[in-house]
Amino acid sequence: MCLPLEEWYIDMAKNTSLNISRDLTLNLEEIIGQCIAILGIRGSGKSNTAGVIFEELLKQNYPLTIVDIDGEYFGLKEHFEVLVIGSGDNVDIEIDLESAAEIAEISLEKGIPLVLDLSSYLTEERNEFLKNYLKRIWSLAGKLRRPYIIGIEESHEFIPQGIRTELKELIARIALRGRKRGLGAIIISQRSAKVEKDVLSQAGMLFLHRVVHEADMRVYCDLLPWRKNEVKEVISHLGTGDSVYVNGETILPIYVRERETFHAGFTPSLTVIDTPQLKQVSQSIVAAIKRAKTEKKDSQEETLKKEIIQIKEKLAKKDQAIQQLEEVARTLGYIKFEVPSLVTATNQQLSTNAEPIAKLQEERQNAKQSLSTDALYKNVMSAAEPVVIDQNKTNEQQNGLPLAVIRHIESITARVGKRDIPERRLLSFLINRAPAIYSVAQLAGWTGCAPEIIATIPLQNLLNLNLVVRERRIGGYHYRSNLKPFVLKEFSIYQPDITEKEFHLITVILKKKLTALAEK
Repeated sequence: MCLPLEEWYIDMAKNTSLNISRDLTLNLEEIIGQCIAILGIRGSGKSNTAGVIFEELLKQNYPLTIVDIDGEYFGLKEHFEVLVIGSGDNVDIEIDLESAAEIAEISLEKGIPLVLDLSSYLTEERNEFLKNYLKRIWSLAGKLRRPYIIGIEESHEFIPQGIRTELKELIARIALRGRKRGLGAIIISQRSAKVEKDVLSQAGMLFLHRVVHEADMRVYCDLLPWRKNEVKEVISHLGTGDSVYVNGETILPIYVRERETFHAGFTPSLTVIDTPQLKQVSQSIVAAIKRAKTEKKDSQEETLKKEIIQIKEKLAKKDQAIQQLEEVARTLGYIKFEVPSLVTATNQQLSTNAEPIAKLQEERQNAKQSLSTDALYKNVMSAAEPVVIDQNKTNEQQNGLPLAVIRHIESITARVGKRDIPERRLLSFLINRAPAIYSVAQLAGWTGCAPEIIATIPLQNLLNLNLVVRERRIGGYHYRSNLKPFVLKEFSIYQPDITEKEFHLITVILKKKLTALAEK
């Protein structure tokens, strides 16, 4: 198929002529690292020109990739051993999206010409595959620095004007800066105006076929050093196969020869056209691609298995921490925990050698989620705050409240008891007159505190504790007790062990205790 690369360099010196047209013969060295643009409407001969250039490169064993989104280039196999990969009826190997980088390596390292038939992929899948493929080509070319060219059909879909994407930036980088790495690009499009202008303006070689759209004609006016009326006159009269060749100061009207290989993108007619006998690709190359696919899958599975083993180890440590926290919780006599045991499930799944990657990924995600015990830790440590309980006060226990609830009541009482006297008086006043609402002036009059004092820190502290709420009314803010909603929210963690009856009892007890604090 392809000569070894060392022999290829020697052979390149012997055969450097590329037969494009009776009027044009290119030197192969001109192609290395070149950005070539082939433009024209459908039916103008644009795809034939691209096919002729690919044929001439393949004759010289020039390694290349053709990005084919319509499934038209498998006909090159009529004369050449070209590997067609992708998805469809005419591919040599079906590939998945994860194999992009490995296939790029094989093509570039071994000098294997490829046609990427992406016609059966969705747009998102196609773009993702191509992005990973070209990214690997770019990075590897920086190390190998060997001649290689990438042809991109319908390039306006990948490097659109005015839209910024990662794939577009990657293709533009190859087209404009790939020369130092030996990378060249052939940009093919039927809509010149939709292709990124920076790429077209920097293309070193142009084949301009007929266009009819005014926007496309304006692009040609920018590319050709003629007056606009001259550009329109020449371009509009080009026939099928006719092209204006531009290379630096050389501007030459040419007729591109017809392809020697089968053109699958021909315009349908009543004449029956049979697909010719196509060359079969070396089985060693096919085996190398399949091996790369298998190794990629095995590598993914091994990576996921290693990650799961690491997660299992973390889970074991977390289980120990949870057991310690449960012991703390048991000393409180109340809090319950349920921790899913993912380790057993993980062991059962890992016992199967050939497990699907999707299941491994789902297991890894579930395991990672189970590692989040921060909330559990905070709840336990919050509940484990030391609370001083008056052993002489056991009325709550006699009323049937759980010990944890009693501790919680005492904790709230202790926190409020640390507040200043004005705060405790205000809270006691509002609790005992609920649900009445009072202005700052009214509160000052009833509690005997200066309005300037209670309007700032005391009331704000009570609002922060959520024991008091305020409303905006005529004359300013008014305040009232929020004890009942506070109890419902604060003690909801003890449901369903406490019911509406216990909530009422907690409210009565807290009212009594918080009122008593105003007298101290």
